[in-house]
Amino acid sequence: MMPRAWCAALASVVLGLCAVPAQAIQQAFLVQNSGWMEPFYADPQSQFKPLIAAVANAAARPGDKVMVLAFSQSSGSNVSPQLLGQGDGAAQVAGWLAPLAPARKSASALADTDFREAVTKTIGETFKSRPGIIWIFTNNKNSPGNDPATAARNLEFYRLLHLEPSITRTVVFPLRMPVQGKFFAAKGLMVYGLAYGKEAGDELGRMVAEGRLASILTKPPARLKPVDQDGVRIVPQAVLNTPNMTASMGTDKRTVVLDVDADKLVPQVRLKASLQNLFYPYLIAQATVDGQLRTRAGTTPLTVTPTAVSNLAPGASQSIEVSFKLPLEEVPSAWSRQAIAAMGKQVIMPMSVSLGLSNQRLALPASFKTEMQELFPGDPLSDMFVPPDSVKSSTAQVPLIVRVQYPLTPVLVIVGGVLALLLALAALAFLAMKTTRYPIMVNGVRRNVLLKPFKSLAIKADDGAAVGEIRRGLGRPSVVQVEPGQTLTIAS
Repeated sequence: MMPRAWCAALASVVLGLCAVPAQAIQQAFLVQNSGWMEPFYADPQSQFKPLIAAVANAAARPGDKVMVLAFSQSSGSNVSPQLLGQGDGAAQVAGWLAPLAPARKSASALADTDFREAVTKTIGETFKSRPGIIWIFTNNKNSPGNDPATAARNLEFYRLLHLEPSITRTVVFPLRMPVQGKFFAAKGLMVYGLAYGKEAGDELGRMVAEGRLASILTKPPARLKPVDQDGVRIVPQAVLNTPNMTASMGTDKRTVVLDVDADKLVPQVRLKASLQNLFYPYLIAQATVDGQLRTRAGTTPLTVTPTAVSNLAPGASQSIEVSFKLPLEEVPSAWSRQAIAAMGKQVIMPMSVSLGLSNQRLALPASFKTEMQELFPGDPLSDMFVPPDSVKSSTAQVPLIVRVQYPLTPVLVIVGGVLALLLALAALAFLAMKTTRYPIMVNGVRRNVLLKPFKSLAIKADDGAAVGEIRRGLGRPSVVQVEPGQTLTIAS
């Protein structure tokens, strides 16, 4: 369990979490300057301060509030942490660091180190209990009150990083930095990134994913929290033995794009890919692999070969083959509104392939343990990197886009039909407007009349008496009514 002092110190600030603008985040760079850090300041070849300035410039975006603080342990006139400078952006970090030297707790003794004090004061006083990212640059010597049991003190700190819920994300960069001072020597430096609050956790995650620190901190960060997110990645490589279908990668280098003609669409797809372990520094000792195809209509299982992963080292990849059937019922017909609206172009069907690892067991490689013991002798770093038992599964997704090329034939047929209909309507309209002369016989006397299509005409005798009525359709007129005692016929 976490010591009560840690819990009490952070509990008072957890309730103060509140949102800050998504485009800006406050970042505090805590630089250890206790006596144990003497060689990092005394060695003329030390790259300690340039490294901090470089990390700050890479981590901070324009508009971020940046604070640089030196920390050791408050004792007598020595105050920890001590603000060296603050401002928007990290342009002045190198200048703030330039005069920094090891702190003293008395005229004859260098200051001790208290990680707990540095973290809790930064959150409560410097951050005002608002979300932010804390960077810690340390040789991992945690010795409040000159306590020689630095390993036990560090273990308390490691438990804080794992168990305190307000610290939402933690990454660690173990660095090799051999330095020699007048009193001490060191081989390694530890850079911690702690996110306090959800907004800060999201920003720290984006920072690592975008590789903003990769040119300075060249090794991937060792993940402490959360371990169960983004642990594996699928890297598509090719579509196997699938006729009439071509595959390519999207501009994001993750999305698989399948192009196929509508009249040659085949249901079966075999995708070659590699499964990469991103659980640095953990290896995937064992896991069972399965998968699903996700479409707008739901999910269907897919086949993965092989079905198991074992001893997959961090950063390493294992080749896999994924086989699945395209849901042809979701492919629009060539005569559908969607296909016709495409005007002979492509209809896009978004999907995704999801792979899952179950019965997963992580382990810390012996090589990593050896490296950490070399850099930080006697430190219980293995306890800090114990994989949580709760991380039993993980998932990875590959966005999939099926682009179906539709022929122009349905469009041409429909356009031709529409044109034919329009021509017919135009012909009818023309005929409806045309007046034609027809001969008729009225009481034995021949007479000519003019008549338009679909019109009728009342026929009268010379004395004005009604004779009858004729009507015309598209062709010749016909007699529809004759008055008694009268004769009316259509002449030939």
